[in-house]
Amino acid sequence: MYRRDLRDTSYDGLLADMASADSAVVAAPAPDDGRIAYALNREDQTDLWLHEDGTDARLTSEGVSAMRRGRGDTQWVAWNPAGDRIAFIDAAGTLSAVDAATGEVEALTHGDGPVIGLAWGEHGVAAVTNEVSRAALVLIDPDTGGQQILADDDYLYSDPRWGDDGLYAVRAPHRSLFDFEAELVRFPIRGGEIVADAEVVFSEDAVRVQTPRPHPHGEGVAFVHDASGFDAIHYADADAVDAAAGTGAEESAETTTVHAADGVEVGAPAWHPGGDRLAFTATGQGRSSPGTVPLDDDADADLLSTDDAFHTGPVWSDGDLLTVRGDPTTPPQVWNADAGAAVVETGSVGFAERLASPTEFTFRSGATEIHTLVYPPVGGFPDEPDSVPVLVHPHGGPTAFDDFGWDYRSQYFAALGYAVAMPNYRGSDGYGRAHRMANDDDWGGGDLDDVVDAAEAAGDAFPAVDADRAGVFGGSGGGLMTVNALGNSDAFAAGAAFYGVYDYETFVDDTDDIGWQLMKRELGDLATDLDNYREASPIRTVPDIEDPVLVLHGEEDTRVPISQSEQLCAELEKHGKRHELQAYPEEPHGFSQRENVLDAYTRVADLFAKYLRIDPDAGSSRPHRPDE
Repeated sequence: MYRRDLRDTSYDGLLADMASADSAVVAAPAPDDGRIAYALNREDQTDLWLHEDGTDARLTSEGVSAMRRGRGDTQWVAWNPAGDRIAFIDAAGTLSAVDAATGEVEALTHGDGPVIGLAWGEHGVAAVTNEVSRAALVLIDPDTGGQQILADDDYLYSDPRWGDDGLYAVRAPHRSLFDFEAELVRFPIRGGEIVADAEVVFSEDAVRVQTPRPHPHGEGVAFVHDASGFDAIHYADADAVDAAAGTGAEESAETTTVHAADGVEVGAPAWHPGGDRLAFTATGQGRSSPGTVPLDDDADADLLSTDDAFHTGPVWSDGDLLTVRGDPTTPPQVWNADAGAAVVETGSVGFAERLASPTEFTFRSGATEIHTLVYPPVGGFPDEPDSVPVLVHPHGGPTAFDDFGWDYRSQYFAALGYAVAMPNYRGSDGYGRAHRMANDDDWGGGDLDDVVDAAEAAGDAFPAVDADRAGVFGGSGGGLMTVNALGNSDAFAAGAAFYGVYDYETFVDDTDDIGWQLMKRELGDLATDLDNYREASPIRTVPDIEDPVLVLHGEEDTRVPISQSEQLCAELEKHGKRHELQAYPEEPHGFSQRENVLDAYTRVADLFAKYLRIDPDAGSSRPHRPDE
């Protein structure tokens, strides 16, 4: 399908540098001083570090779990109230604690179900776990490891946070998966004990609640909901919370809107220790900016930056606002938003001089406006018309979005001379509720049109782009989109599909609980709606695929098992289609090991070099043996 003498391999070193660059994930300031615990990914492993008095010390060496999901991040790292131990989730999903002074690590749980969120307060460690059932809520004694089940019912729980009056959390019906409908609940503290009886604080039909943040002095709770169509920060004072909690689910707390903005998703609130103002992130058009807003109704919000970057997880430390910030040429860093400078720098290896600066455009797909990020070739678009081939790169999810953060995969292809178009198609987050839900009951419909149309739209927006030389690649939901696009259009000359879902009917039997619940919500029950599963499956379009497909998958993937790619390739083989399957041992859902990232993406680069007719610089490529 390809040969390694078809492209400029001198850029593979750039890919290696980017794939192994240090990347901050989350930050958690100590409760009593300026120390900062943070998770840092280095050489395929994430570990916990401590920043103190300008120096950094590594606290763990066996790996931790920490994820940066965007505007409503779950807490993965939490200090105890005394400020001497830090709870974290190890690489296997076990809740553990490390002594901040000695580095001694102790496992707090010993079950098989992974922990997926935590909060440490005076009454213990509240944790969301799969050990009891999917996303149940438990209370763990950090000294004995004993567990009290707070909630194991018909709901999924998320983002527990301690307040003076109880434990707050978000919960959603199983089929909602937090992106359609979720409510705010409180487990009250009575007689000095936490009560395992959830009180509904705020709930509205078809409204998603996120990120509960109890007031630091017990004066109510701030949280986010999207009743207006976009996320906004709301506040219920203590009296309003108590009044609503006493009504069961009959009446939501009266709230005031702390901050909302037209066409912008406002989220991730964080109380200043004084309790008089909140930090937040404002997300729109692929950018996420940090800001602050007083609790005073008459005061305006203050954005601390508006550049092409993406900020997550705002927290306060010694009066300064910290975030995790990444931009197109800088891996994510722990960042002081007030000072506009890194607290913990990540190695850049001269990336600013070696990488592209993305731009953007909007195109109309049917009646829908689709915001699209574009990476031009490094150095910018040339003047010559139709001189640059384009790669369309749909994101996964589908409830995710592409942004102006760190994206080394797109940067690699920009360095090779491509334009990379990343459409935030129907179903993407970050553009309001209507856009996020626009692909409901329409998977493979309008959202696929958005992806297919992106190549021609990029050619219309940038004269240098040759839409007749277009490829498509993506992972997970983006892999699904890749195969769907090849089977339903002639827009692309080749495609590379990473760990995608290709046959929904068999997928529900093999995936984990999240994948299964997502399918039930979007496609219905197998017993009554089997035709929906079959009709939406990309594998059905294999007979119509006319262009080569490179299929890549990790053998340890539990979210989307490798059987999906094996089924796809069997069908491609049956119909005599050009294809190849590359499997990677020990890789889960998403590739992280440096050698596998290098192998996978250089194979994709070889594929596009051949079928999009990219001629490498004379003498810069290397030959290879046919069996290499």
